[in-house]
Amino acid sequence: MNSKARPASVPDHSIECITFDLDDTLWPVMPVIRHAEDRFYAWLRERAPAVCARFEPEELVADRAGFMRAAPEGERHDLTRLRKRWLRGLAQRCQVCPDTLEEEGFAVFWHARNEVTPFPEADAVLARLHGRFTLGAISNGNADVFRTPLGRYFDFAVPAAEAGAAKPHPRIFDHARRRAGVPAPAILHVGDDPVADILGALDAGLNAAWYNPDALPWEHPVPAPPRLGRLGQLPRILGLHD
Repeated sequence: MNSKARPASVPDHSIECITFDLDDTLWPVMPVIRHAEDRFYAWLRERAPAVCARFEPEELVADRAGFMRAAPEGERHDLTRLRKRWLRGLAQRCQVCPDTLEEEGFAVFWHARNEVTPFPEADAVLARLHGRFTLGAISNGNADVFRTPLGRYFDFAVPAAEAGAAKPHPRIFDHARRRAGVPAPAILHVGDDPVADILGALDAGLNAAWYNPDALPWEHPVPAPPRLGRLGQLPRILGLHD
């Protein structure tokens, strides 16, 4: 679908709750991750220079990514726990204080991780939906939406670590359904990932809308969901015209 085309609608009369993916749906994720990694490395220069003596910034990111890829599949949904475990191991390898690196170092990264810059239409769209629908976040990442500029619009958030599973596992969507207090068909989930967000939500019995600003083709054997070339199209597919 061309991003300028009119998106399909959803049964707005039955939707009581809208849940959003966060990274790359409400804000671009890579700039904030780079910012957080830079902030963390600057902190290392001051508090744990032995780590910087062993790793350049890019090498440290690669080391962390390799550690997370090697983690058991059943643990990959909890990015905070994995990062803290990596930090403790990093401290031991570089002979610095594990508690300092695990607690203080993680806090430096995590605070910067929540310093996001929302997509241009995100604030206005959420403001329009706030009060009309229950709004929730469902995320595989470890950002805290309530620490971001958009947090004031949300009623609840379900991170994968809390649910014990990551999208597309139905457990995380069922956890959100219980937090919302409504039946699954009364929830519309909005996200950018066609498998984790869209197929995951549909398999769990929710409605779904695909945030697809690059106008990618739908390549899955189920009917294509409503597609959003812009977040500003969301109120229209819900039938909101005021």
